[in-house]
Amino acid sequence: MKQKLKSWFIIAVGNMLLTAAYAFLTVPNNMINGGVTSTSLLISHFLNIDIGYISGAMTLFLLIFGFFAHGKDFFWNSFFSSICYIVFFNGFHMISYSPDLPLIVCALIAGILVGLGHFLCLYEDSSTVGYDVIALYIHKKIPKWNTTIILRCIGMFVLVIGVMTFGILSVLYGLFFTFIQTQVIYLLGKKYKKSL
Repeated sequence: MKQKLKSWFIIAVGNMLLTAAYAFLTVPNNMINGGVTSTSLLISHFLNIDIGYISGAMTLFLLIFGFFAHGKDFFWNSFFSSICYIVFFNGFHMISYSPDLPLIVCALIAGILVGLGHFLCLYEDSSTVGYDVIALYIHKKIPKWNTTIILRCIGMFVLVIGVMTFGILSVLYGLFFTFIQTQVIYLLGKKYKKSL
């Protein structure tokens, strides 16, 4: 039980870091990177519904989809993380704060925080339930379709809509943010001998 509490604490900290980066840095600056939060930002823009509601609804949908597509183990491993994500993101989003920093600095800080947050969740064998849930399901049904390629296609679709909605700079900063984020995950995984 002590180990489980430690794991939950690490997952909660990971979600706190990444949701703070999204709520304070990427969302207020309309940075589009192709993920669920970016999709929520786009839907929010078009439907004029608060992004917190959309992000929460998408996360819950993907969690339920994951239960039916991937089974109970996936569900329970990701349930706590998803609840943390929804609670922290909505809490931070309600604060409605964004530091007055150049966009490139916001993208850099966000990339570091999200990379660290995702690494902590992945290290504890948890997910924040993103488009990987759908990509893994499609790959399971059609094995010749690579999960990475499916994720890339979903991300590219979101990026194209992002360019048409917020302009090329939003997407370029989002790509820079994504590069930093994935580099942080890679470096931490290498340092702590965790294959991610």
